[in-house]
Amino acid sequence: MGAINRCPSRIASSEKAAMPMHDESVNSWMCECRLTHNFFVHSVGMHFVFNGDEHEFKKSYSASLKPHQVDSVIEALREQRQERLGAATETLRRVERIAQEYVPLHREVYSLDPQAFLDSNFRQIVDALKASRGSGAACVRDLQGRGLLTELRPGLWTFPVLSETFCDLLEAELSHFRSSGLPFTAPNTMNRHGVILSELGFYPGLLDPFVSQYVDVIASRLVASHTEGLDSYRAFTVLYDAEKDGDRELALHYDNAEVTLNVNIGGQWEGGQVAFHGLCTEPENSRPPYEVTLRRGHGVLHAGLDMHKALPITSGSRHNLIFWCRSSGVRNDLCPMCFRQPKVVPTNKYHHEGFTVPPCSQAVPSDDELYD
Repeated sequence: MGAINRCPSRIASSEKAAMPMHDESVNSWMCECRLTHNFFVHSVGMHFVFNGDEHEFKKSYSASLKPHQVDSVIEALREQRQERLGAATETLRRVERIAQEYVPLHREVYSLDPQAFLDSNFRQIVDALKASRGSGAACVRDLQGRGLLTELRPGLWTFPVLSETFCDLLEAELSHFRSSGLPFTAPNTMNRHGVILSELGFYPGLLDPFVSQYVDVIASRLVASHTEGLDSYRAFTVLYDAEKDGDRELALHYDNAEVTLNVNIGGQWEGGQVAFHGLCTEPENSRPPYEVTLRRGHGVLHAGLDMHKALPITSGSRHNLIFWCRSSGVRNDLCPMCFRQPKVVPTNKYHHEGFTVPPCSQAVPSDDELYD
């Protein structure tokens, strides 16, 4: 997730067909900034850039932190950086163990059944957009007129996505997995509670076809300026809970994605709205925040660069499924996390950030062995 500093302008170009999801013949890459940028420390609610140099860090952040906070923040950053250094290897160990030991509760949830798993209105939306001509603007207006699509403000869309049947199955499956005692890791540095779905084997049969055949179609019509075809993604769940140890809120940020789809899959709660503040390429406070509350099975689609935060949940819990969708045709020009021409390092498919080589160039190897 990206820090709240406003970022340079970025505009995607025209349409391009999406590649197959997770093509094993394509190498996996991530920007070298993964080791230095966008560390989030919960105790102070801030993002940091940290390259391992303590002296340089103190010079950069002495005015932003209280004296008694500095040492604990540096300790947290060193721990996070070390985790990122070994993340790819640790992920492979987890995936191997899960594949060997985990017995699914509902095997049917690992294969996409559009009739049973997708809301009938969502299927209508996608079928109509697939059949539309040109930009699809007339089709979008028709879908809005029929109450199937709602544009909350420019570039922020909501619509039904998943069926109650699917939400029930997925929540039961994930609860069964969490109770298995098998290892899993937090989906990112900001969300501590959730599951990364690639590690459980949800991609090939369920989520690959969902993103390539459905989400890509909708994104190409509704947020066309942010995608040249979705060709990779990262899917994970987040769980907000008003209990003592739960994640109750989420600081202002943008996503490591060109397009994000956020779908509620369960829970009963109060508070916890998601507030959208506009693109980080826009002047700060250029528009008032828009607060969104989703019913179960409904999603909100937005540009990854749309700044947003989760407001405090005051009671109960809510469970969401998040898709960070990437378009290599866009991010190969500018990394959305460091906003520089990406220099990439090899990784495995579980940490692939959607870059391709060429046109991206490889980073010069350093003393840190980032990925084995």
